[in-house]
This record gives sequence, C-alpha cells and structure tokens, in this order.
Amino acid sequence: MPQFNNYEAIIFDCDGVILDSNQLKIEAMRNALVAQNLAEESVNECVELFAKNFGRSRFYHVDIFCDEILDVDDDVKHHLKAQLLQSYSQQCKKLYMTASLTPSVEVVLQRSEAVKYVASGSEQNELNTIFERRGLAKYFSKILGSPTKKTELVRQIVSEVSGVAVMIGDARSDLEAAQENNIDFIYYSPYSNVDETMRELAKESGFRVIDSFDEILGEL
Repeated sequence: MPQFNNYEAIIFDCDGVILDSNQLKIEAMRNALVAQNLAEESVNECVELFAKNFGRSRFYHVDIFCDEILDVDDDVKHHLKAQLLQSYSQQCKKLYMTASLTPSVEVVLQRSEAVKYVASGSEQNELNTIFERRGLAKYFSKILGSPTKKTELVRQIVSEVSGVAVMIGDARSDLEAAQENNIDFIYYSPYSNVDETMRELAKESGFRVIDSFDEILGEL
C-alpha cells in the first residue's frame, strides 16, 4: 500500500470519518421510528439493523424496515416510508450542523494535495448543502451521496481520476465499494459501529487500519 501522499485521489466517507455523526444518526432513526408508535421490539430490531449496516443509504434501510421487519399493511406502507424518511431527514439537517469534525481530519484535508471526494450513504443534496454551510465543500472536487449506491458513486469517481486512489471509511459498505472498484481501502476506526468486524476483515484482506488521522499526517 502506498504512502498516503502518493495517492492522487482520496475518497472519504462522511459519517464517522469526516463528521462524528454515527451515534447521532442512529438516535435520529430511533426517534423517527418511535414517533410512528411502532412496537418497541420492532423499533429495536430496526435500529440494530441500521447500526450494523451503517453506511448504506436511508432509502435502503427504510425499505428493509417496512418490507421485512415491520408488520404494516401494504396500503399504509408507502406513507410510513415517507414519514420515516421525512423525520430522519429533518433531524439530520440539524445534527449535521452541530456534529464535530473528527480530530485532525481538516488538517489532512488542508495538507493533502490529492484530488478529494466524498462518497457517502447520506442524501446527496442534503450533504452538499451542509458542507457548503460548514465551509467544507472547498476541500472536495465532488460531494456524492444517496440514493445512488456507494459502489456506483466510487465507480463514477474512479472513472474520472488518473493515478492511484484510496477510499477512507469506517464500515463494510465502504470496504465493498473500494474492493469492487479495485482501489485501496483505509479503515478509520474511532467511530465505527462495527469495529470488531472491520478489524477481522483487515486481518483477512490486509487493508490498512488507522485509529487517528494523526497517523497519516507525517506522510503528507
């Protein structure tokens, strides 16, 4: 795996990599579910799935909730999906403005001369608005998100860059997006919801694990 400063394109996940927002978004989804007066057991099952598959889009998760977990009639399913998505989106817009940047990530963004992108499971228009408002958009060539799948987002990015690229993420969906597009992957661990799983995968696949962005500052 190359030194970090040898990458010509760096693709960042957002939640848990740029922003310390993983737990905030899990609570936002729980709030959205609870507001629909659903059974506590069903809410807990949905939230557990959401946490374990973090990094996939809200659209993916809400479809799974309503189609496979929640006991709802077909005639109300569409309305329930819309209500969950609306509630979750409203909460995300607020929490994204207050979520802390992960330690030293902005220093990495400032020092790296690579072309930088975001490929996130978060909704794309929402993400672009927040990055503009928080002064982060200036660091990135493109900020991409759902409903397009992350693997396809990375494919779009790789098709327009030359040289060696890397994806920095904290979830299995990030790893899979990198692997399916034949680029390197770096696992950023501090805020991951699936740390044990990712470390086991690192042993199997040999990708790099960092516990702090300070570990790569010396390579910039």
